[in-house]
Amino acid sequence: MKIINKISVAKKVILSEAAALKSIANKLDHNFNLACEAILACKGKVVTIGLGKSGHIATKSAATFSSTGTPSVFLHAAEALHGDVGLISKLDLVICYSNSGETKELLLLLPLLKILKITLITVTGNKKSMLAKSSNIVLDSSVQSEACPLNLTPTSSVISAIGLSDALAITLLKCRGFTSKDFAKSHPQGELGKRLLKKTEDIMIIKRLPYAYTDMKLIKAIDIITKFNYGIIISLTKEKKLLGIFTDGDLRRTLRNYNDISSLQLYKSMTKKPIVVSKNIMAAEALNIMEHKQITSLVVINDDKTVAGLLTLNQLLKSGIE
Repeated sequence: MKIINKISVAKKVILSEAAALKSIANKLDHNFNLACEAILACKGKVVTIGLGKSGHIATKSAATFSSTGTPSVFLHAAEALHGDVGLISKLDLVICYSNSGETKELLLLLPLLKILKITLITVTGNKKSMLAKSSNIVLDSSVQSEACPLNLTPTSSVISAIGLSDALAITLLKCRGFTSKDFAKSHPQGELGKRLLKKTEDIMIIKRLPYAYTDMKLIKAIDIITKFNYGIIISLTKEKKLLGIFTDGDLRRTLRNYNDISSLQLYKSMTKKPIVVSKNIMAAEALNIMEHKQITSLVVINDDKTVAGLLTLNQLLKSGIE
């Protein structure tokens, strides 16, 4: 066995692939814009097709598209020729992956795609290939050489095609206004999904809440705000239905309007129609309400309008809702 500097070889491979990606970025042109517009206009799904290493790229690309707001499915080129091509409908768009652009199985699919009048995008390292010439849009993934010292093993060409597909997926994500909450919906068992799909009832505070009743004096209410440190008091009827809230902001306004608050009732100064949320809404939606209204807490209510709990900005952030 030859003695070699393993770290040196590894660095050379990584730097070679990085250079290939940089080259792909510099070659982006109007065709990339056309590809994005075609996918955005597609009324069906995106079907990615490939064979061999290109099939693996197509599989990964379909998964990335689907998880970022562009419904997509992978179709194996060989299986497509034996019945699976029925997966493709007239409303779909097809992306073919082939470094050579001369993959026989893909070329055999071209007549059917033409009959269906399918928009065909090809990601290839050979813009003069038969597949490229038969496509509506061509994305150039060509590289000067592979990272393999024999220039045989698909390495840089694979990374370049994946990079180009990722660039497409993320550009489309931006165009669609796709958010982390949308991402969570397609990854319900992922860590992000588990966090963002929590409901307010999963996070709200339900014990030792700063409750008050209408006959309470404001001086007493200030003591409660200080004791609980939530910056809010929840005023209730005897049936535990919400009458209003009193916040730090209400206190500042009251001190500005009254010279003497010693005999002032809480009811006089509280907010009587506060913003509330149902315990069934997503916690992320509650966070959006807080951000939009510029408030730091929300009273959570049950279906019968009784108070279920309190949701604070601090509690949401601790739970990973961002």
